This record gives sequence, C-alpha cells and structure tokens, in this order.
Amino acid sequence: MEKTNECLDAGQMYSIGEVAKMCNVSRKTLRYYEQLGLLKPDHVCFENGYRYYTEQTMNSIPVIKYYKQMGFKLQEMKLAQNTDNYFYQEQENIFLTKLEELKQEERRIRNSYGAIAEWLGMIREGNIAASNQLQEINVKYFDEETYVYMEQEFKRNYMDAVINIPWVNYLESQQCEIMGPVILGFEGCEDEAEYRSSRVKIMQKPVGRVEGNIPTKTIGGQFFLSCYHIGDLETIDKQYSKMRAWAKEHHYQCDNEVYERHVVDYWSTMNVDSFVVELLIPAKKIKN
Repeated sequence: MEKTNECLDAGQMYSIGEVAKMCNVSRKTLRYYEQLGLLKPDHVCFENGYRYYTEQTMNSIPVIKYYKQMGFKLQEMKLAQNTDNYFYQEQENIFLTKLEELKQEERRIRNSYGAIAEWLGMIREGNIAASNQLQEINVKYFDEETYVYMEQEFKRNYMDAVINIPWVNYLESQQCEIMGPVILGFEGCEDEAEYRSSRVKIMQKPVGRVEGNIPTKTIGGQFFLSCYHIGDLETIDKQYSKMRAWAKEHHYQCDNEVYERHVVDYWSTMNVDSFVVELLIPAKKIKN
C-alpha cells in the first residue's frame, strides 16, 4: 500500500465510496477487510486518509464473498489465499479441512433440528391432552424404538428422576446426545398396590447411532394400554388403578412392567398442574 503526502491523481483508481457502491459492500466492511489484511487499498492520501483501489484489487471482493458463501470465516480467508508456495497442496488441505468442519456443523444442525422438532411435538401433544382432558384409556400399538438408559434407585422423587444430574453427566461422558421425552421404565411390578418397582430405568432416545458401552433397551413392537395423567404426579397412582381395573374388565393381561413417558414435566415448567405424562403398560388380549 502506497501512502504519500500528496494525493495521487485517482483517475486510474476508485475511491472507497465508489468501491463500496460498485461491489455492494459497506465502507465499514472494506475497512474491516483492510484490518484483517484481506484487501489493502493501493493508495492512502496522507492529508485526508482517503483510500483508493485499483481495479485489480477491487476484483478481490467477489472472491472474498465467494469464500464467505462457502463457509470460510474472514480470518481464515487470508490463510486460504496466501498459498504462493505449494499452491495445490495447500489449497487442497485447506478445503479438505473446511469440508470436514462443515460436515460436523451439518451434523450438529441436523441433531438440533431433530431435538427441537421433538420438543415442539411434545408441547403440542401436551397442550392437546391438557386442553381436552384426555385421560381415557386406549390400546395403542407402538413400533420398536431403541433408547439409551441408566438404572437407578427410585425414591418417588420425580424431579430428581426426570431432571437427573447423574444421567446428564453420564450422557456427556459417553458423548451421547438425546432427544424427546424422558421415559421412566419400571420392571417387576407384581404388586398391584404399588404399581412400580423400587428400581427405575431413566431412558431417552439417542440422536444418531449409539457408540461406546452405553446400554440400550428396545421398547415397542407390541400393544400397550395407554392413558394420560394430567397434573400433579403425586396422584398418578389413581391412573394406574384405573388402568388395571380397565384391563380386567376388557380382558387384557398386563405385563409386570410400566413406562411413564413424560411429555410435559420439570424440563418445561415448574407448574405441576400443567404436567402431562403418558402411562404405558404392555398388554395383550386374553380369551374370555
């Protein structure tokens, strides 16, 4: 960059304002490019600081825009362009690195999209169930789904079970991302007065393929008795009683396991009156 006490005849150059207008960028952007060393003016007038650019220098702006479109940060562009030695090898390494970075970003966005879509579905489901007080008992078929889980002691403290710090820490240690509702799984529920065992599996749907040693459990591929519980979880046993009575009346044999699918819970609100939990009991029709 040439900087002199005299302002050159700028007939063969363009002022910063002209460049900004011709290339559809702001003056502030051009000055920022200069700070980063991406686009240095060819001449700066010492008296007034006016900046002038040749046509060749100005032609770098579309290149910068294209690099930006491809996902390069401005700070990375200087490295991408300064490849005089070993040009092809350097360019290939730079673009391979960027491709891998964008693949990871694509995966992150896809995972985030799936998680948000699941959350939106839960909000809508909870709103419909609560608004219409949907607490009747149904028989539903569920396709098989695989969940990751951690088994713990259950002390009937739903907040600790649902917003579960050991579970979150474990998932992080396994680099396992999850989405969808928390499901509490109870097995060995032979005592009809209690409805649940003292052990619980904290379960959630993994995002993508499960790697490492994290245990998984597949649920579904069969019929379930289904019933929403709406409101405070302290009264959830009443719904279990209704489901057991309904099963006997309609000649369904219930398995000794139950699942609580928490649609709206402590993750969404601390207002227990707004909670919506779907109770699921594997069951099959028996002959009269």
